[in-house]
Amino acid sequence: MSFKDYLALTKPKIVELLLLVAVASAFIAQKGVPDLRVLAGVVAGGGLVSAGSLSVNSYLEVGIDARMKRTMNRPLPALRIRRRTDALVFGLSLAAAGLTVAGLTLNLVATGFIALGAIVYVPVYTLWLKPRTSWNIVLGGFAGSCAALAGWYAVTSADPLVAWVLGLLVFVWTPTHFWSIAVIAEDDYSSVGIPMLPSVLGPVAASKYIVANTLLLIPVSLLFSLYLSGTGLFLYLAVVIIFDASLLATNLKLLRSPTKSNAWLAFKFSSPYLAVVFLVAVLAAVV
Repeated sequence: MSFKDYLALTKPKIVELLLLVAVASAFIAQKGVPDLRVLAGVVAGGGLVSAGSLSVNSYLEVGIDARMKRTMNRPLPALRIRRRTDALVFGLSLAAAGLTVAGLTLNLVATGFIALGAIVYVPVYTLWLKPRTSWNIVLGGFAGSCAALAGWYAVTSADPLVAWVLGLLVFVWTPTHFWSIAVIAEDDYSSVGIPMLPSVLGPVAASKYIVANTLLLIPVSLLFSLYLSGTGLFLYLAVVIIFDASLLATNLKLLRSPTKSNAWLAFKFSSPYLAVVFLVAVLAAVV
């Protein structure tokens, strides 16, 4: 057992992205730097709850992870953390600490969205949707939307349409991103009976859904520009249109040739997409 292994339970790259989304939403809502108490609550509260939820997910899916090549070397299936219940206690403790911090530093609505994100991710997505439907990641993507909504409502309840546009952006991006990695791990998901879209329909049909979802993502990403004006508007459109076109190009390449290498290219390009869009949204909102 080591700190590194317990950190791995939390899937830190996912936590980092969720925190970026939440903090960016707070900056956009404030049109500048939010109150430091609010930022501390969003980062510490949201980060701990996210890390705890992901650790509980690691606990619940250890049997699946042990049978998939992509995940069999994670700390629990590799037995680097020998007592499975330690991961559960660790995750629940982080989540409880995070909700306590959020409750002490943020308003009730923001705290509620942080809690809702954990509920959607663990009992709704992990336990209910993921083993039952190929639309699991579509519906489960709302867990990420809650990060954007928590960041916004931590600052203000004004302009709710903008808050929900940011949440919708995360929601629609998630399938495009995750279905690409699911094409790569198609055999893994089939072997453990998890009905991810590519393992149910095959990579050819799945690539069509990826392109279709990206065609939905593009107008959603442009919706935020209605909130902007002047230099910020031109900055946002310039960057986002380039990234939208590039993302669509990699997905069309996958559609033309649905190989694992092209799926990996699509996945790698979609990985920074959300972070770039939210960061440029912050710059556009504050200039």
